[in-house]
Amino acid sequence: MRASDENTSLGRFGGLMIFIGIAALLWLVIKLSDDYAESVRFKVRFTDTPANLITTDKDYSVEATVTAQGFKLLNYHLRSFRLREITVSLKDMKYKILSDNRYSIGSTAMKEAIADVLEINAGNVEPTQTDYVFTMYRLASKRVKVNIMTDLSFRSQYNIYGEPTVTPDSITIYGAFNILKDYEHVNTQTITRKNVTDDIEESVGLQLDADINADIKKVDVVIDVEKFTESEVTIPINTLGISNMVIFPPQAKVKYIVSLDDYSNISPVSFNIEVDTTNFITKEFLPTRLVVYPNNTSIIGIYPDKVEYLITQ
Repeated sequence: MRASDENTSLGRFGGLMIFIGIAALLWLVIKLSDDYAESVRFKVRFTDTPANLITTDKDYSVEATVTAQGFKLLNYHLRSFRLREITVSLKDMKYKILSDNRYSIGSTAMKEAIADVLEINAGNVEPTQTDYVFTMYRLASKRVKVNIMTDLSFRSQYNIYGEPTVTPDSITIYGAFNILKDYEHVNTQTITRKNVTDDIEESVGLQLDADINADIKKVDVVIDVEKFTESEVTIPINTLGISNMVIFPPQAKVKYIVSLDDYSNISPVSFNIEVDTTNFITKEFLPTRLVVYPNNTSIIGIYPDKVEYLITQ
């Protein structure tokens, strides 16, 4: 076969495929222009609730049979279910109170909302129910503490100095009464730092659930950071007034960590070590315990942690 014949055949085949494609497209357009009856399901978001009430039904959904063009139903099917949502306003709508938290509305609102989304006449929507029951809870408020959340690592010899502060240290949260009753505090967003050597001062957001609101959205966190050093003192061990008790050794060493700013303020009189004399007659060794130490130190250990003793006449 000559090249010209091959080109002619390919041209005829290409033309045939174009014709078939156009025919299929026309067929699809005709089919999608027809009306079809189909069951659809939509998530429901209630809006314009009364000022003293709140809805918490995140998974509320409704079903209906609709008659619509194939184009409109195709648009419905192309959406993921989370995007298949209708909005139902409770403003000026008559609804029945069934119990303390349960309410019901007629199907008209659902029909109109579905019709608006699908851009069809409300008469072409047939809900599966005549009444729809939903919940609304009394809106409440509660004062709770704010917890600081951190993920910090420090350069060698550096650490937090004192207690981090948050301003304000408590906030008012708002939400459904049945949800608020379980809240005792709220957490800040986590403050993350690596190789910290300097103070941290930051305005931080709060971790609030979607159903919770607050009078304040951010709080100010201050974290003081200091350079620390390791030190030690040697002090006598207190025998708790037992005059005829002799202990070996009579002194103990306390190792501790303290900030450089506080280093000069620490002395042996800042500590007190005593022996635990509970049932001491039956024991060969007595444990030592640190009962007084400065609150601006971190104790590494007491050496020794137990002593021998002798009761003299």
